[in-house]
Amino acid sequence: MEPLFFQVKLEELAETFPELASLQPESLVYEKALKAAEEDLRQASERGHTILSPLDPAYPRLLAATEDRPALLYVAGDPARFSAKAIAVIGTREPSEHGIETARRITQYFGNAGWQIVSGLALGLDSVAHKEALNHDGSTVAVMAHGLDAVYPKSNAALADSIVKKGGLLVSEYGYGTPAFSGQFVERDKIQAALSKAVVMVQSDRGGGSLHASRAALRYGRFLIVPVATRADITSGYEKARGNIALTTGSVTEKLSILKCQESDLERLIVLRSKNDYEAIEAGLLT
Repeated sequence: MEPLFFQVKLEELAETFPELASLQPESLVYEKALKAAEEDLRQASERGHTILSPLDPAYPRLLAATEDRPALLYVAGDPARFSAKAIAVIGTREPSEHGIETARRITQYFGNAGWQIVSGLALGLDSVAHKEALNHDGSTVAVMAHGLDAVYPKSNAALADSIVKKGGLLVSEYGYGTPAFSGQFVERDKIQAALSKAVVMVQSDRGGGSLHASRAALRYGRFLIVPVATRADITSGYEKARGNIALTTGSVTEKLSILKCQESDLERLIVLRSKNDYEAIEAGLLT
């Protein structure tokens, strides 16, 4: 079915998307944009994908509630499977053994409780989250920083296939043929946060990419959950746990510096100290 975005007149679209107001029919820019849209529709049809806009009922509700929601969302898998009961589980590409185990336990708990697990298909903790969700027959969504005609990293191509085959979703705001550029990973991270009620930053250093989604979560009025670093990681001085140490034991000034947020936002920063906290945290997310 053709997305509603492509059925509405240009002048009506401009009321919802002001950035389209400058497009004039029969102009070179308009014709180029139209050809690109038609090519995306062709590829989506061939691949069994869906292209959604905020005008479509299937557009994820949590994402639609954000001011900077993507005008188009490319989806591999059944869009009806997007859940408003979703939590992002993310972290460093170079986790410690303790970080991996923490990610597994968190994913298993929330997955078994019916939460959709959102992550970014990156190496490291993202992959752990997706795999753990699938291992327990849970639902998982992978947000990509490029067109859905490719998988980055290539080593996760089989994992991407498994996600869709087992009822999960691959999503991107980028059209087919769009390669992965560094800045797009920041936008990818924002979508992970926007699709979720909370972001769990399992393990990160003080300047890791996981902080993009963490900051976005607070900016969107969502929750940020940060597990305390294990004694072993603290003792060893493991660099990829320094962000956790700062956000769970640091001063308010230190937290504000890392998260680049308002002090009032720190009320939605939740410290996860042990598995005994899971139930209370989940109850808070559901209220």
